[in-house]
Amino acid sequence: MKVVRTAVELSDAIGRNESVHFVPTMGYLHDGHLSLIRAAARDANAGRPKGVVVVSSFVNPTQFNDPRDLKAYPRDEPRDIELARSAHCDVFFAPDVDTIYREGLSGTRVHVPGVSERWEGEFRPGHFDGVATVVAKLFHLVVPTVAYFGEKDWQQCRVIAKMVDDLDFPLSLKFCETVREPDGLAMSSRNARFRPEVRAKAPALYETLREGARAAAAGGDLRTIERGAEHALRVAGFEKVDYFAIVDERTLERTDSPTAGTRVIAAAWIGGVRLIDNVEVPV
Repeated sequence: MKVVRTAVELSDAIGRNESVHFVPTMGYLHDGHLSLIRAAARDANAGRPKGVVVVSSFVNPTQFNDPRDLKAYPRDEPRDIELARSAHCDVFFAPDVDTIYREGLSGTRVHVPGVSERWEGEFRPGHFDGVATVVAKLFHLVVPTVAYFGEKDWQQCRVIAKMVDDLDFPLSLKFCETVREPDGLAMSSRNARFRPEVRAKAPALYETLREGARAAAAGGDLRTIERGAEHALRVAGFEKVDYFAIVDERTLERTDSPTAGTRVIAAAWIGGVRLIDNVEVPV
Protein backbone atom coordinates (compact mmCIF):
# COMPACT_ATOMS: atom_id res chain seq x y z
CA MET A 1 0.00 0.00 0.00
CA LYS A 2 1.26 3.45 -0.89
CA VAL A 3 0.70 6.43 1.42
CA VAL A 4 0.49 9.69 -0.52
CA ARG A 5 -0.23 13.28 0.45
CA THR A 6 -0.21 15.42 -2.68
CA ALA A 7 -2.25 15.44 -5.88
CA VAL A 8 0.84 14.56 -7.94
CA GLU A 9 1.73 11.63 -5.68
CA LEU A 10 -1.89 10.45 -5.84
CA SER A 11 -1.98 10.55 -9.63
CA ASP A 12 1.32 8.69 -9.88
CA ALA A 13 0.17 6.01 -7.41
CA ILE A 14 -3.11 5.38 -9.23
CA GLY A 15 -1.47 5.36 -12.63
CA ARG A 16 -3.55 4.30 -15.62
CA ASN A 17 -5.80 1.81 -13.86
CA GLU A 18 -9.00 1.14 -15.76
CA SER A 19 -11.07 1.00 -12.57
CA VAL A 20 -10.57 3.03 -9.41
CA HIS A 21 -12.58 2.08 -6.32
CA PHE A 22 -12.71 4.99 -3.87
CA VAL A 23 -13.65 5.15 -0.18
CA PRO A 24 -13.60 8.72 1.20
CA THR A 25 -13.29 8.96 4.99
CA MET A 26 -12.44 11.43 7.73
CA GLY A 27 -10.11 8.94 9.33
CA TYR A 28 -10.26 7.30 12.76
CA LEU A 29 -11.31 4.16 10.95
CA HIS A 30 -13.67 1.58 12.45
CA ASP A 31 -15.32 -1.59 11.18
CA GLY A 32 -17.88 0.44 9.24
CA HIS A 33 -15.12 2.05 7.19
CA LEU A 34 -13.31 -1.25 6.83
CA SER A 35 -16.45 -2.90 5.45
CA LEU A 36 -16.51 -0.24 2.71
CA ILE A 37 -12.83 -0.78 1.93
CA ARG A 38 -13.34 -4.54 1.76
CA ALA A 39 -16.33 -4.07 -0.56
CA ALA A 40 -14.18 -1.87 -2.79
CA ALA A 41 -11.41 -4.48 -2.75
CA ARG A 42 -13.82 -7.27 -3.71
CA ASP A 43 -15.10 -5.23 -6.64
CA ALA A 44 -11.57 -4.25 -7.68
CA ASN A 45 -10.39 -7.87 -7.59
CA ALA A 46 -13.38 -9.03 -9.61
CA GLY A 47 -12.36 -6.89 -12.56
CA ARG A 48 -10.04 -7.91 -15.36
CA PRO A 49 -7.64 -6.22 -15.17
CA LYS A 50 -7.71 -5.76 -11.41
CA GLY A 51 -8.69 -2.29 -10.23
CA VAL A 52 -7.08 -0.11 -7.57
CA VAL A 53 -8.56 0.72 -4.14
CA VAL A 54 -8.05 4.27 -2.91
CA VAL A 55 -8.94 5.43 0.61
CA SER A 56 -8.80 9.10 1.56
CA SER A 57 -8.43 10.34 5.13
CA PHE A 58 -9.22 14.03 5.51
CA VAL A 59 -10.97 15.79 8.38
CA ASN A 60 -12.86 18.37 6.35
CA PRO A 61 -13.06 21.71 8.18
CA THR A 62 -15.82 23.16 6.00
CA GLN A 63 -18.46 20.67 7.15
CA PHE A 64 -18.10 21.47 10.86
CA ASN A 65 -20.41 24.13 12.26
CA ASP A 66 -18.71 24.21 15.64
CA PRO A 67 -14.90 24.71 15.75
CA ARG A 68 -14.87 22.79 19.04
CA ASP A 69 -16.33 19.75 17.28
CA LEU A 70 -13.62 19.96 14.60
CA LYS A 71 -10.91 20.18 17.25
CA ALA A 72 -12.39 17.27 19.23
CA TYR A 73 -12.73 14.98 16.20
CA PRO A 74 -10.55 11.91 16.93
CA ARG A 75 -7.44 11.33 14.86
CA ASP A 76 -4.92 8.46 14.71
CA GLU A 77 -3.25 8.30 11.32
CA PRO A 78 -0.71 5.51 12.01
CA ARG A 79 -3.54 3.25 13.20
CA ASP A 80 -5.68 4.22 10.18
CA ILE A 81 -2.86 3.35 7.77
CA GLU A 82 -2.46 -0.13 9.25
CA LEU A 83 -6.21 -0.77 9.30
CA ALA A 84 -6.58 0.35 5.69
CA ARG A 85 -3.67 -1.89 4.71
CA SER A 86 -5.32 -4.85 6.46
CA ALA A 87 -8.53 -4.27 4.46
CA HIS A 88 -6.59 -4.38 1.14
CA CYS A 89 -6.35 -0.68 0.36
CA ASP A 90 -3.81 0.05 -2.40
CA VAL A 91 -3.44 3.83 -2.05
CA PHE A 92 -3.97 5.77 1.18
CA PHE A 93 -4.44 9.47 0.41
CA ALA A 94 -3.89 11.74 3.44
CA PRO A 95 -3.80 15.34 2.18
CA ASP A 96 -3.46 18.46 4.30
CA VAL A 97 -5.93 21.34 4.20
CA ASP A 98 -3.86 23.35 1.72
CA THR A 99 -3.85 20.46 -0.76
CA ILE A 100 -7.66 20.24 -0.76
CA TYR A 101 -8.40 23.95 -0.39
CA ARG A 102 -5.70 25.64 -2.45
CA GLU A 103 -7.97 28.69 -2.74
CA GLY A 104 -8.53 28.83 1.03
CA LEU A 105 -11.56 27.96 3.10
CA SER A 106 -13.59 30.88 1.73
CA GLY A 107 -13.45 29.68 -1.88
CA THR A 108 -16.16 28.21 -4.13
CA ARG A 109 -18.77 26.00 -2.50
CA VAL A 110 -21.03 23.32 -4.01
CA HIS A 111 -24.67 23.61 -2.90
CA VAL A 112 -27.11 20.77 -3.58
CA PRO A 113 -30.65 22.20 -3.34
CA GLY A 114 -33.63 20.34 -1.96
CA VAL A 115 -32.28 17.23 -0.27
CA SER A 116 -29.60 19.17 1.65
CA GLU A 117 -31.91 21.73 3.19
CA ARG A 118 -34.03 19.81 5.70
CA TRP A 119 -33.10 17.71 8.74
CA GLU A 120 -29.31 17.88 9.05
CA GLY A 121 -29.35 20.94 6.83
CA GLU A 122 -31.57 22.79 9.32
CA PHE A 123 -29.63 21.82 12.41
CA ARG A 124 -26.17 22.16 10.85
CA PRO A 125 -26.36 25.10 8.42
CA GLY A 126 -23.72 24.86 5.71
CA HIS A 127 -22.77 21.30 6.65
CA PHE A 128 -23.81 19.75 3.37
CA ASP A 129 -22.22 22.52 1.33
CA GLY A 130 -18.95 21.48 3.00
CA VAL A 131 -19.64 17.80 2.35
CA ALA A 132 -20.57 18.31 -1.30
CA THR A 133 -17.60 20.58 -1.90
CA VAL A 134 -14.99 18.25 -0.45
CA VAL A 135 -16.48 15.17 -2.11
CA ALA A 136 -16.52 16.97 -5.47
CA LYS A 137 -12.88 17.96 -4.98
CA LEU A 138 -11.90 14.42 -4.02
CA PHE A 139 -13.75 13.02 -7.03
CA HIS A 140 -11.76 15.34 -9.30
CA LEU A 141 -8.46 14.32 -7.67
CA VAL A 142 -9.08 10.57 -7.48
CA VAL A 143 -11.22 10.21 -10.65
CA PRO A 144 -12.99 7.10 -9.32
CA THR A 145 -14.94 4.56 -11.32
CA VAL A 146 -16.97 3.68 -8.20
CA ALA A 147 -17.26 5.49 -4.84
CA TYR A 148 -18.50 3.82 -1.65
CA PHE A 149 -20.49 5.37 1.22
CA GLY A 150 -22.21 3.97 4.29
CA GLU A 151 -25.99 4.22 4.69
CA LYS A 152 -25.73 5.48 8.28
CA ASP A 153 -25.45 9.01 6.88
CA TRP A 154 -28.49 8.51 4.65
CA GLN A 155 -29.09 12.18 3.91
CA GLN A 156 -25.45 12.51 2.94
CA CYS A 157 -25.92 9.62 0.51
CA ARG A 158 -28.84 11.41 -1.13
CA VAL A 159 -26.96 14.72 -1.32
CA ILE A 160 -24.00 13.06 -3.01
CA ALA A 161 -26.26 11.08 -5.36
CA LYS A 162 -28.01 14.27 -6.48
CA MET A 163 -24.71 16.11 -6.92
CA VAL A 164 -23.30 13.28 -9.04
CA ASP A 165 -26.45 13.21 -11.16
CA ASP A 166 -26.81 16.98 -11.52
CA LEU A 167 -23.14 17.61 -12.34
CA ASP A 168 -22.68 14.52 -14.55
CA PHE A 169 -19.79 13.00 -12.63
CA PRO A 170 -18.71 9.92 -14.65
CA LEU A 171 -18.82 7.42 -11.81
CA SER A 172 -21.08 4.95 -10.00
CA LEU A 173 -22.07 5.12 -6.34
CA LYS A 174 -22.47 2.19 -3.96
CA PHE A 175 -24.30 2.75 -0.68
CA CYS A 176 -23.47 -0.02 1.77
CA GLU A 177 -25.47 -1.23 4.74
CA THR A 178 -24.79 0.35 8.14
CA VAL A 179 -22.36 -1.65 10.27
CA ARG A 180 -23.46 -1.92 13.91
CA GLU A 181 -22.11 -2.93 17.27
CA PRO A 182 -23.57 -6.16 18.73
CA ASP A 183 -26.15 -4.10 20.65
CA GLY A 184 -27.28 -2.27 17.52
CA LEU A 185 -25.49 1.07 17.91
CA ALA A 186 -24.32 2.28 14.50
CA MET A 187 -20.54 2.44 14.34
CA SER A 188 -19.21 5.98 14.36
CA SER A 189 -15.94 7.71 15.18
CA ARG A 190 -17.86 9.81 17.69
CA ASN A 191 -18.74 6.71 19.75
CA ALA A 192 -15.25 6.94 21.25
CA ARG A 193 -16.42 10.02 23.16
CA PHE A 194 -19.02 8.13 25.24
CA ARG A 195 -18.63 7.54 28.94
CA PRO A 196 -19.45 3.89 29.76
CA GLU A 197 -22.72 4.69 31.54
CA VAL A 198 -23.92 6.75 28.57
CA ARG A 199 -22.73 4.21 26.02
CA ALA A 200 -25.05 1.66 27.62
CA LYS A 201 -28.07 3.87 26.82
CA ALA A 202 -27.10 4.87 23.28
CA PRO A 203 -28.55 1.78 21.47
CA ALA A 204 -32.04 3.04 22.38
CA LEU A 205 -31.87 5.19 19.24
CA TYR A 206 -31.67 2.15 16.96
CA GLU A 207 -34.29 0.30 19.00
CA THR A 208 -36.69 3.25 18.73
CA LEU A 209 -36.09 3.56 15.00
CA ARG A 210 -36.91 -0.13 14.52
CA GLU A 211 -40.05 0.18 16.64
CA GLY A 212 -41.14 3.21 14.62
CA ALA A 213 -40.53 1.37 11.35
CA ARG A 214 -42.56 -1.62 12.50
CA ALA A 215 -45.42 0.61 13.67
CA ALA A 216 -45.40 2.47 10.34
CA ALA A 217 -45.49 -0.80 8.39
CA ALA A 218 -48.44 -1.94 10.53
CA GLY A 219 -50.48 1.06 9.43
CA GLY A 220 -50.10 3.41 12.40
CA ASP A 221 -50.52 7.16 12.02
CA LEU A 222 -47.05 8.34 11.08
CA ARG A 223 -47.10 11.66 12.90
CA THR A 224 -48.32 9.94 16.07
CA ILE A 225 -45.49 7.41 15.72
CA GLU A 226 -42.97 10.23 15.39
CA ARG A 227 -44.20 12.00 18.52
CA GLY A 228 -44.24 8.76 20.49
CA ALA A 229 -40.70 7.98 19.42
CA GLU A 230 -39.41 11.38 20.53
CA HIS A 231 -40.99 10.81 23.95
CA ALA A 232 -39.50 7.30 24.15
CA LEU A 233 -36.01 8.64 23.42
CA ARG A 234 -36.26 11.25 26.16
CA VAL A 235 -37.41 8.57 28.61
CA ALA A 236 -34.43 6.44 27.54
CA GLY A 237 -32.03 9.19 28.57
CA PHE A 238 -31.56 11.30 25.45
CA GLU A 239 -31.31 14.98 26.37
CA LYS A 240 -32.58 16.32 23.06
CA VAL A 241 -34.18 14.98 19.88
CA ASP A 242 -33.42 17.16 16.86
CA TYR A 243 -35.77 15.17 14.65
CA PHE A 244 -37.46 11.81 14.27
CA ALA A 245 -39.18 11.57 10.89
CA ILE A 246 -40.68 9.05 8.49
CA VAL A 247 -39.72 10.14 5.00
CA ASP A 248 -39.46 9.24 1.34
CA GLU A 249 -35.89 7.98 1.14
CA ARG A 250 -35.14 9.77 -2.14
CA THR A 251 -36.66 13.21 -1.56
CA LEU A 252 -36.38 13.17 2.26
CA GLU A 253 -39.81 14.77 2.49
CA ARG A 254 -42.22 13.47 5.13
CA THR A 255 -44.63 10.88 3.82
CA ASP A 256 -48.16 10.14 5.02
CA SER A 257 -48.29 6.48 4.00
CA PRO A 258 -45.30 4.12 3.83
CA THR A 259 -44.42 2.49 0.53
CA ALA A 260 -41.30 0.79 -0.76
CA GLY A 261 -38.55 3.35 -0.26
CA THR A 262 -39.79 4.78 3.04
CA ARG A 263 -37.18 5.37 5.73
CA VAL A 264 -37.19 6.45 9.37
CA ILE A 265 -34.44 8.97 10.15
CA ALA A 266 -33.40 10.51 13.45
CA ALA A 267 -30.83 12.68 15.19
CA ALA A 268 -30.62 12.93 18.97
CA TRP A 269 -28.21 13.93 21.73
CA ILE A 270 -27.03 11.78 24.62
CA GLY A 271 -24.10 12.47 26.93
CA GLY A 272 -23.17 15.49 24.85
CA VAL A 273 -22.77 13.35 21.70
CA ARG A 274 -25.04 13.78 18.70
CA LEU A 275 -26.10 10.51 17.07
CA ILE A 276 -27.73 10.06 13.67
CA ASP A 277 -29.21 6.83 12.35
CA ASN A 278 -31.92 5.48 10.05
CA VAL A 279 -33.74 2.30 9.08
CA GLU A 280 -35.96 1.23 6.21
CA VAL A 281 -39.66 0.67 6.77
CA PRO A 282 -40.37 -3.01 5.98
CA VAL A 283 -43.26 -2.75 3.52
